Amino acid sequence: MKREQRTSGERIQQEVVENYRKLRKRNGFFSLILVIVMLVSGFGLFNLFTSNGYGDKKAAYDQQLTTLNQDREDILSGKKVTVSQSFKTTLNDNLANLKEYPKQANNYDVAIKDTDGHLTINKNNIFVSDNAKMLSQKTKQKIYQLNKQLAASTNGAQFQIVTIPELPRGEDIESYANKIFNQLGIGDKTENNGVLYLIALDEREFRLEVGYGLEGLIPDGKADDIINNDDVVDDFKDENYDKGVNQVLDEVFAIMNTKTALVDSQIKNVSSQRTKLMFFHWTGAVVLGLLLFVSLLLVVNLLRARVFLKENYKKYQSETAAVAGDEELQRAVKHTELYHILLSGLLIGLSVRGINRAIIQGRLLRNPSAEKKMFGRILIGDTLYSGNGDVLTTAYLASNYNSNNWSDNDSGSGGGSSWGSFGGGSSGGGGASGGW
Repeated sequence: MKREQRTSGERIQQEVVENYRKLRKRNGFFSLILVIVMLVSGFGLFNLFTSNGYGDKKAAYDQQLTTLNQDREDILSGKKVTVSQSFKTTLNDNLANLKEYPKQANNYDVAIKDTDGHLTINKNNIFVSDNAKMLSQKTKQKIYQLNKQLAASTNGAQFQIVTIPELPRGEDIESYANKIFNQLGIGDKTENNGVLYLIALDEREFRLEVGYGLEGLIPDGKADDIINNDDVVDDFKDENYDKGVNQVLDEVFAIMNTKTALVDSQIKNVSSQRTKLMFFHWTGAVVLGLLLFVSLLLVVNLLRARVFLKENYKKYQSETAAVAGDEELQRAVKHTELYHILLSGLLIGLSVRGINRAIIQGRLLRNPSAEKKMFGRILIGDTLYSGNGDVLTTAYLASNYNSNNWSDNDSGSGGGSSWGSFGGGSSGGGGASGGW
């Protein structure tokens, strides 16, 4: 009998010591990982601020913006002319020197590649292809006159409006607009400053297709705002197509009709790229800085916890070293803080505070009727303790701490709570295409 008691005492003592060693080992392993994270984030932060990559790119963007802003001033002051002679020659050939609006049409048919669709285009007014017969002569003349102004004030900017009875088989509004735009070559070849407004009557859809050179001034969001404006959509629903088209025409033309349209678009694009560069640079710096700070803080806490655990072990050794007899050894071990840590089930000693919390929990768990609850709480009888040993309630069974008292329905209130059910929210979306 004595031999069995001695074996039990030694076994308890061995469990306590092994748990201590496992805690120290886990603590050391976690500390090593954090040190590696700290070194990597520190190196990344150092490299971020000492590397010439960010500084060189930012300086290049700044130089581009300085040059573009100077070009803009020169254009406005008349020092720099934007209209090239080659473009004037092209206009002379295609539009008979942009004379007054021609009354007679000179139509020809264009098959759109890779589709079964085709367009009828008037050589005397290439800016309107009203295949769906939706626009008045007055609107067509206005489109011609506005493009005439674009030819005088910009380097080849063009705005074309195309209406079609229906989309070709297998095409959506976006793909067909892109094919028309690229096949016809709207706008100057070098500047890519054309805009196409395509309207499909049967499908009741339209799209504003923008050339690369103007995407800075008319991004997708702006194009969406223009063509999906409530007034425009209402006009199309009322079959007042001229009024709707004129509103879109006026808004787009106001953006395009400036000598500095191209350079404005370039300034906006470069500014956007510069902003993105700075955002990612400083976001990376903040993230790496936080990683460095948090890992350093955790390493310091882990080292302090490691020292605290060692002090507890020395205290444990002194408290159990002079004990004679197995029964006395069991009693002595069960009163030590290391034994309380064993009972708490602590996995990693992250901090001195965390270890002290585990000691308190273990001390409570010594009670034969103790029961672990959520969030480190301990229930003894009808009294619920927090992980810090504070009494939360002395009437647990009747309190809201008891999950059995939680309910999705409140019969006394005449209705149910929203816990555990969807809230009934909604979501919507948009794009650069639209319809009526």
